[in-house]
Amino acid sequence: MKNFGIHKIITSILVYKISKLINNVPILDRVSLYVPKASLSILLGPSGSGKSSLLRMIAGLDTPTNGSIWLNGRDATHIPVQYRRMGFVFQNYALFNHMTVKENIFFGLRLRTLGWQQIESRINYLLDSLRIKDIASQYPSQLSGGQKQRVALARSLAIQPEFLLLDEPFGALDGELRRHLNKWFKHYLKSNKITTIMVTHDQKEAVSMADEILILREGRLAQQAEPRILYDQPIDRFVGKFLGPLIEAPKKIESINKKIPSTSEQLKQFAIDPVWAFTFGNRSIDKYDFFLGHMKFTYYLKPKIIHLKLSLNLLFTKKLNSTRTFCRTFLVEPTN
Repeated sequence: MKNFGIHKIITSILVYKISKLINNVPILDRVSLYVPKASLSILLGPSGSGKSSLLRMIAGLDTPTNGSIWLNGRDATHIPVQYRRMGFVFQNYALFNHMTVKENIFFGLRLRTLGWQQIESRINYLLDSLRIKDIASQYPSQLSGGQKQRVALARSLAIQPEFLLLDEPFGALDGELRRHLNKWFKHYLKSNKITTIMVTHDQKEAVSMADEILILREGRLAQQAEPRILYDQPIDRFVGKFLGPLIEAPKKIESINKKIPSTSEQLKQFAIDPVWAFTFGNRSIDKYDFFLGHMKFTYYLKPKIIHLKLSLNLLFTKKLNSTRTFCRTFLVEPTN
């Protein structure tokens, strides 16, 4: 525990060496992670990597085989789910079929010490923001999958939880509505200081929304970092490829539009020139898809053989949203 730092333990979600075995099959294997207070961390990983199982254990719906879960400095591993101050939305939505949309959202507020006017105001705000006001009097059986998702999300937000766990909360949505809700949701979480872990299979959504991304692979945490760090410094090929297309060059560079520098002055010019084009066989990587810049490289000149290693930060011309552009590192390691 000491490696995490006591200041982190008392202000966050902390998962420490969590393992889960089912019929002696490891579902999670010594997973440790830390989610800062009032931040949004997004879980990514292939199907079967343990994302939903991890959420269920943090929520208190499942018990880990080994390890511990800490909430704001308190060991919550064996605390019942109703005492964890959590909201959660899982893929089955768990709506009450005998209640209307508005009654479902109101359900969690029944025992809160709030005035009726305050409750009504909060419910109406969520109905408006999630664009479900026009179905407030309908029942779950009358709703589409996307509408059910938004009702379940509204119900979890209505109680203003300290912690929020979400499993694909926007998975049934697309287009303009999904973009609108992504933007609104992140602002809402920040404004209300809700510590959130969310699962999604949409890498672009994760990069545009997350304060940190956590990538699971076969029940283990492969890497946890801010989106830009994951893009720029993936810990391995799996992480690099999972976040998007990864250009992997063949071993031999057949042509290059720059002369390999041999003097210090040539080296300086080589490093600051932002436009490059490589040709590997019949494949060309050029400025039509991206601009190249901020190049870091080492090279070795030997008789008749050039060993060249380039790490290129690529600024995509296509932005993920209206305000943010991300870098991507491509590692080119020809050996002969």
